[in-house]
Amino acid sequence: MAQKETTQEKLPAWTFDDAYGSVSDERFLNERKHVVACIEKLKAGVPAKPTIEDVIEWMPVYDDAFDGASSLISFSYCACSQNLTDIEAMTAFGGSQSLMMQLEVAGASLFAILGTLSDEDPAWENAAISHWKFVALEKKNSWKSKLNETQRRLIDEFAATNFYPMDAQYKRLNKTLKVQVVDGKGQTHDFKQSQCMSVLKGVPDPVLRSNTQDAMNAWYEAHAQSYVDILNAMHGFRSVQFKEAGVDWLTPSLEQNRMSKEAIEALLKCVYDRREELQEAIRLRAPYFGSKQMKTCDLLAPVPGNQKATGGHISHPEAMEMVKKALVAVSPELPAFIDMMLEKHWLEARVDPNKAGGAFYSRFNRLKQTRVFSTYMGSFSSVIMQAHELGHAFHYWVMRDLPTVQTEFPMTLTEVASTFNEANLRHYRTVTSQSDEERFTILWQELNSVANFCLNQPVRMEFEERFIRIRQERLVTPEDTQEIIEAVWRKWYGDATVDTDPYIWAYKPHFFMTDQYIYNYAYMVGYLISQGLRKEQEKRGDAFPAFYREFENSCAIRVVWRLMTSFVSIWGWIRLVPISGINA
Repeated sequence: MAQKETTQEKLPAWTFDDAYGSVSDERFLNERKHVVACIEKLKAGVPAKPTIEDVIEWMPVYDDAFDGASSLISFSYCACSQNLTDIEAMTAFGGSQSLMMQLEVAGASLFAILGTLSDEDPAWENAAISHWKFVALEKKNSWKSKLNETQRRLIDEFAATNFYPMDAQYKRLNKTLKVQVVDGKGQTHDFKQSQCMSVLKGVPDPVLRSNTQDAMNAWYEAHAQSYVDILNAMHGFRSVQFKEAGVDWLTPSLEQNRMSKEAIEALLKCVYDRREELQEAIRLRAPYFGSKQMKTCDLLAPVPGNQKATGGHISHPEAMEMVKKALVAVSPELPAFIDMMLEKHWLEARVDPNKAGGAFYSRFNRLKQTRVFSTYMGSFSSVIMQAHELGHAFHYWVMRDLPTVQTEFPMTLTEVASTFNEANLRHYRTVTSQSDEERFTILWQELNSVANFCLNQPVRMEFEERFIRIRQERLVTPEDTQEIIEAVWRKWYGDATVDTDPYIWAYKPHFFMTDQYIYNYAYMVGYLISQGLRKEQEKRGDAFPAFYREFENSCAIRVVWRLMTSFVSIWGWIRLVPISGINA
């Protein structure tokens, strides 16, 4: 089994020796002291009613603290993700988030003045503030601007002490998950949360996948109240903010993702109207599992059958070579970047029961470093995951010398580079495959991606919507969550699956992120934009890498809904051309 092979393989492990070491290291503590000192300087030095001259004087101090605080948040998140038993790292993560909130409070009057400047004001030419222009003008019209100073202060203080620590609370709860699972050979395994997720995402053994999901569902059912309590607290706090600001539940998310209400509604309608076509991405795979309908534990599974059909175990060095060859068409710099990530030990891929589940990238702005986190299982889906996260990391790397604020952009664009890498990897494998079996495997993954991005993501978004609407009236119960997930799952998946995924809302960390709000649809938007980029790639040929680099560099100042309309093909894209070929 791939899992056994992978655990025996020496997989890349990241290091923090060239960064902050650990959350108890002097370098980390000194960075925190420096940020605190900057905040105190701002509190003491910025006048109650600053002038533009004051803003120009003090914004460099704010920038300095912003670089440090964002680095502390990212570093402590990496530290607690690599070891869910590290309580010190989890505490540091919550404390670093609180520090960023304190910084925002200390700098609020500076941004208030920037918000009074017109787009053409000559003050924007000053180097101390020019890089903040786009964000400052955004803040001027943000939903938070509708709160008065007292409201913002009280909300920010509560968030720092009670809201942001909920992310760590969620992680602490997840680390307690431990289940015993029997595989197809009758062998018993003790799995923690990250191992369970890795099994569902790529292990060939159908018995192990099914038993793992059953065990996970039983565990989450027993702990559902605790997870619901966290979500109730999070959305309760948010609803108070939105009510005080006089905005609906969706507006803050749309602002955060630079989407218009009209754009997201048009997108969801486009996808929903084609849901039966999209469901074919599941129905066409179901017979290979011996049924007309798929089980949810098989939705991300590799091709059933022998090792020749599945591609067998792919070692991590083989995976990296495959990714480099596939992505050189995206940028000639990418292969060298991947080599650098490996040489510097900035990539974490080990199978470890104490790790968090899932995969992500992070970056330490102060140090201009990036990191990639994953659990590599040796399947082709694991290779795709490597390409995905390296897409994020390379995107930051291209932008690393820009001011930090210009390296931050909405999740709707963050997910473009990652899904674009996936598309290029699948294309490369398709054109270089030496057999029908190999091409079939790639087509299988294409269908996997279609269903995941265009069915699973709307399910997640609509779950959140219905949860929030109930929460505005009363506390949501575990029974409510089951009714919601059953309804929205059947709305989007129809009868393409035998069962539903009843606790997707509990095991997916995206629902519990304190720095993102209604995050899930960002993946669908990013995926569809990446399909538009693939058309651009085909059209531009050798000129595409330069075009793509400019695209990545400008993400911080792009309005997503306008960008979507520029890729006209997106709106008529969902034809699912590959689907027709799976029976060939």
